[in-house]
Amino acid sequence: MIEKYHTAILQRVLATLGKIWADDYVFVNAAGDVVAKTERLAKIKSGATTLDSINEAENVTVRMYQNSAVTTNCVTLKGQYSGQPISGEYRSTLVWVKGSGGWQLVSNQLTALKPK
Repeated sequence: MIEKYHTAILQRVLATLGKIWADDYVFVNAAGDVVAKTERLAKIKSGATTLDSINEAENVTVRMYQNSAVTTNCVTLKGQYSGQPISGEYRSTLVWVKGSGGWQLVSNQLTALKPK
C-alpha cells in the first residue's frame, strides 16, 4: 500500500488518492498544519503540491494492531508544497485502517529532520 500511495502522489492520480485516503483523513505537514482530505486533493489537483521524488529509507517499521497498522520511517522528498519548494529528509508516520474496502490511510505526519 505504501508503494501504491507513493506512486499515486508522484503521478498525481487523484482517483487513487481519493480511495487511499479515508474520508476523515488528516495530514499534519512538517510545519504542523493540519490538512483535511478535500484540501489536500485540491492542492494536488491545482498543481500547488507536487512531488518529484520520494526516496524511502529501507528501515520501515510496521506495527500491526488488529485492523490497523502504523508505519514509521525516513523519507527524502523533493518537490513543492502549497507552491513552495521543499527538499529534505523527514520522519514519516502513517496510520492505516483496514475496513470492508481494504486498507485506507487515516492520518500521516511529516517531521523535518535536521540536515546532517
